[in-house]
Amino acid sequence: MNIFKKFKFPSFSDILLAALGAVLCGLGCGFINFASYGMDSIGLFYDGIRNILKLSPSQIGTASYVVCIILSIFLWFADRKYVSVGSVIYILMYGAFANIGTIIWEKMIPDSNMYIRIVVALLGLLVLYIGLGIYIAIDIGVDAFTGVMLWICDVTKKDMKIVKVLFDIGLTLIGLLLGGTIGVVTVISILVGGVSIDFFTKKIRKIYFGRKIGKYKDEVK
Repeated sequence: MNIFKKFKFPSFSDILLAALGAVLCGLGCGFINFASYGMDSIGLFYDGIRNILKLSPSQIGTASYVVCIILSIFLWFADRKYVSVGSVIYILMYGAFANIGTIIWEKMIPDSNMYIRIVVALLGLLVLYIGLGIYIAIDIGVDAFTGVMLWICDVTKKDMKIVKVLFDIGLTLIGLLLGGTIGVVTVISILVGGVSIDFFTKKIRKIYFGRKIGKYKDEVK
């Protein structure tokens, strides 16, 4: 019982929006995975794990379950503050919808050409960044990888920007060594990923919390 008292349960609307963000992240990953033009650093790592586990391309979400559960168990014992309701939501939604996102396009356009795959890849990046923007803006917890990065920052006393860069490089290299796919999407995500996520996070935070504050003021009046 004492364990659960440490958890701060968010509002129902926050949970729904965080779940939506995680769903979009998963779908975006699935779209990018289908296109086969490379992944972002985390997606590349998942792809490498998927490869060594001998899973099909449409099971990249299953690989994410394995990785995130292991990382979450580690964080639970290393620093429990990085495991929360939001963490669980992200793991469940991301993994399932990463698989679904890949399968959707495999069923719709199994014999797609290069141009269609490029469009799907770009759509996947957009959906992924919007999803991350929503999830980060709602702020009810962090995903497993972010939790590990924050824990590393705590232990090493290093700045998050430095840890993030080294972490992404490490994930990319490991993903490649494990057989993950690198390509133009990997380059695009490096160039515009941070800026795009920051843009959507600020916009969504302004819209969502602006309305909540306005509603609160109306209720007070």
